[in-house]
Amino acid sequence: MELIGCIFEVVVLVCLAAGIASNAAVVGSCDMLDLQNGSIGPWRADIGGSGCVVWDKTNEATDWILNMARVCSMMGFILGCILAFFGFFKQCLCPLPCSQIIMDISGIGLQISLALVWPMIRSQACKTFGCRWGGGATALLLAQIFFFAASIFSRCMREPRYERRKTERNSKEEQATKEAVEQPIEGAAEEGNATEA
Repeated sequence: MELIGCIFEVVVLVCLAAGIASNAAVVGSCDMLDLQNGSIGPWRADIGGSGCVVWDKTNEATDWILNMARVCSMMGFILGCILAFFGFFKQCLCPLPCSQIIMDISGIGLQISLALVWPMIRSQACKTFGCRWGGGATALLLAQIFFFAASIFSRCMREPRYERRKTERNSKEEQATKEAVEQPIEGAAEEGNATEA
């Protein structure tokens, strides 16, 4: 059972790291949607070969779908960092209050946030210029998969490090107490045998 818990622990920590990297790629992506004359992401754009720069949203300020995608991509990144922070601290360093509950809530919120980035394809820019999914969409899908795996398997990890140390310390103390009790009994038995002889 300890080996399986260790495997899940490694899987969760790797998935958290990969999820944060994928989510950062979503936030920094300028090719979430490929348009006829360039591409756009939630925060950056490459229109007409101008390079991947932060895009001016003045024309799209009323497009609520793009605004929602921007907010949700950043909110997903923040929730992913919270999930990773609590997962790492809970498993490797020290206990934090309500760690598992916070990890569960941030995992659910994270999935909802990242799911609300997908409607970008129905934005006014896509209706005007026509668009298809680009490389940023792959990063978004991978971020969702990695964070989903980390959220689910976080409940299957072995006991946290501080718990394992406490259990190890208690078993050593019990062993030392048991040995201390057995030695006087053995000594008294040997003395009794010596007096009988």
